[in-house]
Amino acid sequence: MTATSNGSTTSIPVLLLKNPSSGHEDPYTIHFSSNPPSPSSTYQPLYVPVLEHTSYIEPILTILDPFLKGGDTELSSSSFPFGGFIFTSQRAVEAFASAIAHVSSIVNGDAFGPESLMRERLEHLAIPLYAVGPATALSLDGIVQEYLPDCWIRGGEDAGSGEVLADLILRDYNASYDKRADKETEEASGEKKRKKKSLLFLTGAKHRDIIPVKLASAPPEQRIDVEELIVYASTESQSFASDIATVLETLTTVPMRWIVIFSPMAGETLLRTLGWLDEELTKTRAPEHPCWVGRRTFIASIGPTTRDYMKKTFGYGVDVCAGKPSPEGVRRGIEEFLRKRGLVPQ
Repeated sequence: MTATSNGSTTSIPVLLLKNPSSGHEDPYTIHFSSNPPSPSSTYQPLYVPVLEHTSYIEPILTILDPFLKGGDTELSSSSFPFGGFIFTSQRAVEAFASAIAHVSSIVNGDAFGPESLMRERLEHLAIPLYAVGPATALSLDGIVQEYLPDCWIRGGEDAGSGEVLADLILRDYNASYDKRADKETEEASGEKKRKKKSLLFLTGAKHRDIIPVKLASAPPEQRIDVEELIVYASTESQSFASDIATVLETLTTVPMRWIVIFSPMAGETLLRTLGWLDEELTKTRAPEHPCWVGRRTFIASIGPTTRDYMKKTFGYGVDVCAGKPSPEGVRRGIEEFLRKRGLVPQ
């Protein structure tokens, strides 16, 4: 059942087709390492980076520079043009952190100098930071502690997808609107009403518009405007397929190995690399093909979007679809699969 053996303890390799978190230990490493499937076995989390990223900090600097480089305008919740930030990936958080670090080096005059001046300029900003998933929220936490002590993170573990986060934003931002909305007023139909600020969505060059569309299509009194700012671009790593093959080559003798896919693109590349597609690379091989005999490789999907794509496009049904797009959701799905087959204690 296991990948490697160390005395009486065995380990199950879990190959995660994703870029590991930067700046902190990845939540998948933490969770799988601290939640063994049985007293005599452990998980062995491994990573194959899928994407290469390029950050664009200039758009962020355009917004932050007037406040952070001094001058008459003090950065505060009332002077800042947006009522909060939206982050749906760690890459956006990294771009945001890079922008702050860049301005910090200018403000302090030394990239490795004291951070007190930068902290003083940011500490009066008190707005929400909305994040998809625990990994993004964890990445944000370091920035909040370092520079934004009055800001607060919403979402994270409670919002594993853009759709769930959009619902959370509609509830949270509108509920606390009167407490943190801009005090300025504007004339409308002869009456004065308080202005609701837009949210700033730091995103990649390629992204889904679920959050902006859902916030913009809410009832008029709940509607929230979103300004999108492209702060990074992602491309598939040119060595992704060969990297998968290299890792799998080290696991050829193990009785069982799990691979977790986080996107349709990663799933398609995986099927090609495993040799599970037909000659035309359009459908999975016939059931009687030798590749299925004694199969030891099992695939888990992070959610239904990737699961459905694999089934519809290639006719391949993943072994596990996480009930929740999180480390715990993936682990629970794998262990349910193992229990049903008597591979771990009930």
